[in-house]
Amino acid sequence: MIKLMVFDHDMTIVDSSYAIMAGFNYVAEHEGLPLVSHELTMKYIASPIPTFCEGLLGDYRPEWIKLYRSQSERLERELIKPFDDTVPTMKALRSMGIKLAVLSNRERPSKAMQRTGLDIYFDVIVGAEEPYGHLPYKPDPTMLNTLMEHMNVQPSDTVYVGDSDLDIITAIGAHVRGIGITKGNFTRKDFALLGAWKSIDNLSELIGIAEKDANI
Repeated sequence: MIKLMVFDHDMTIVDSSYAIMAGFNYVAEHEGLPLVSHELTMKYIASPIPTFCEGLLGDYRPEWIKLYRSQSERLERELIKPFDDTVPTMKALRSMGIKLAVLSNRERPSKAMQRTGLDIYFDVIVGAEEPYGHLPYKPDPTMLNTLMEHMNVQPSDTVYVGDSDLDIITAIGAHVRGIGITKGNFTRKDFALLGAWKSIDNLSELIGIAEKDANI
């Protein structure tokens, strides 16, 4: 029975792609580098910050990340939008007694979630730097294992929903059922090949999955 449903953040519960693209284009313009396309942003959107920076700008420099973050709060407030079915789905799942959490490679995802107002629907928000201190980035399963330990929920009662290969690999590494959502670069076939338990196109499909699981 599903007792805990954990979600990736970017491109799973929100469309953050345009805010991220705008932030890296601010850096590119400042440094005289080629502008970043939306297609390229989507290719790297699930990656840890160093990999993301190298993929979009060709290198990783701490000063670039500092420059990006100087604009990220403003851009995220203006451009990050929850998907239309995010809030209704979270309300429905909470009404079923399911605990909800977010687990992201962002260092402090709670800040972005507060700006969109989504933080109130989740019991715990976990990133690489919060709330348990520095933890390895996904696909290392440490963040997910630590979350389940703190919430006292077994892997067999947990599912992890995400839009990328990193999310499914993380779920498998933590012995959790992984659900792939096709909001990013991966198709249902891709998720099946990765070993996902299920794949969905919209968050609202999770309601039926949870209801069916409860009745098995």
